[in-house]
Amino acid sequence: MSVAEREEVKAEKAAEKTKKQKREKNKREKRERRSFMRVMREVGGELKKVRWPTFAKTLSHTGVVLGVVVVFSLVVFGIDQGLTQLYRLLVQGL
Repeated sequence: MSVAEREEVKAEKAAEKTKKQKREKNKREKRERRSFMRVMREVGGELKKVRWPTFAKTLSHTGVVLGVVVVFSLVVFGIDQGLTQLYRLLVQGL
């Protein structure tokens, strides 16, 4: 077998390997697309099963959340003001 023939065989093997890699890549991409579409269908199915709250309940729950946020904000503000006053007393006392 001559050098040229060996090079030709190597080139053929490389071309076959490249083709095989492309086929495998295409298969993977198709699987991923199918998988994505399946996930989207499942998400749609799950969203149909959800019991959505009424508008009145949504407003009620929003009011509760805002109320809790206001209360905790006041608590944190009070703690901050108290610690600020304590710090001022300590600094002025030194």
